[in-house]
Amino acid sequence: MTKIIKKRLKKICSCCGKAIKVIVYSKKNYRGGHYFGKIPLVSKKEYAKAEKFGMDKFVFHGLEMRAYKKDPKPYSHFEYWECPKCYWRG
Repeated sequence: MTKIIKKRLKKICSCCGKAIKVIVYSKKNYRGGHYFGKIPLVSKKEYAKAEKFGMDKFVFHGLEMRAYKKDPKPYSHFEYWECPKCYWRG
């Protein structure tokens, strides 16, 4: 089974800032970097709105955690990529 290259992307490593060349294949596979998802970017004004609703306390695996009752609305998202060197360094 051959892999068909769909597109080539240039991304920036979130740790070291180096350029990463990512190859995306037709079967939604990729190689050249490690993708960890999108991180929401939230303004201070939205955090202030979320704090007005208060926080809930809950226990997770024996640790007491706190979470906002209302999630702040993000104005944008940031893709978190790492180059192989940073990924394997830990």
